[in-house]
Amino acid sequence: MSSVMANCFSWLKRWRKPARKVTLLMVGLDNAGKTATVRGIQGEDPVNVAPTVGFSKVDLKQGKFQVSIFDLGGGKRIRGIWKNYYSESHGVVFVVDSSDIQRLHETRVTIAEVLRHPRIAGKPVLVLANKQDRDGALREAEIFEHLSLEKLVNENKCFCKIEPCSAVLGYGRKVDKSIRRGLNWLLSNIAEDYEEIAERVQRDTAEQRAQEEQDRKERAERVRQIREERERKEREEAEQEEGRVEEEKEEVEEGANMPNPFQPIHHIVHEKDNKETGEGSQQGGALDCRSKPKEPESTESGPADQSKKTRKLRLRWRNNRVEPLKV
Repeated sequence: MSSVMANCFSWLKRWRKPARKVTLLMVGLDNAGKTATVRGIQGEDPVNVAPTVGFSKVDLKQGKFQVSIFDLGGGKRIRGIWKNYYSESHGVVFVVDSSDIQRLHETRVTIAEVLRHPRIAGKPVLVLANKQDRDGALREAEIFEHLSLEKLVNENKCFCKIEPCSAVLGYGRKVDKSIRRGLNWLLSNIAEDYEEIAERVQRDTAEQRAQEEQDRKERAERVRQIREERERKEREEAEQEEGRVEEEKEEVEEGANMPNPFQPIHHIVHEKDNKETGEGSQQGGALDCRSKPKEPESTESGPADQSKKTRKLRLRWRNNRVEPLKV
């Protein structure tokens, strides 16, 4: 009787205990079937699902857990945002396209980056080998070997389980049993160390928020410095422009006071004539101031003298010399 009462009390205690809040990350390459898997778990038709741009959040009740699933886009450009959700996650669901053999290397590199992150290492990880309904899809052992899961699990001390599944075969209560089984395994592992994982999530979230606040302050400081530098340059340019305007104004004023070098030609000729006239008058005044030389006396001669000058002289020889003859 006492054992029955004890069981009733323990059952009542568990029933009154609030549901534990768990956050899961659904990651993987693009076109792996992440959104189809989430919609199938949620009870919606997973067929004809559009690719996820950014992320989407789904809340659902799974047993004694209140589960929030972040479906993150898997494109190369958007994988950088995954790390922003690592701190608040209790576990990870990594979806693999089993039929896409050509991208297995990319898948291995991506899952290794996820498991090696310090805010994911040590948390349980569920790997869903999706699209098993397609021809040529790799089996569980082949996926395990191609992704080197054993090595990654041992290095990062993560509990890991791989489940082959097909997300489009059913949804709601008819969802693929492998998906349901893998999700129950993941929540069970989280429940075993819930207090430790929840404390870690709280600590990592606080650190990430502090880091984000620090980054925001540093970014604001860089923006402030850039703005101040730009304003300083603008002030210097304005001062230089003002000085240049003042110099141009002074040059314009000086040019207005200077005579115009380009004058009509008749003005230039007139000025030149005036200048030459002034120089001539100055030279004439100087000559008048000097003593005038005596002019030679002019002797007037008559016509007889002029005729004498024009006569030809007659010469004669005398004692070896020539003398003019006297007329």
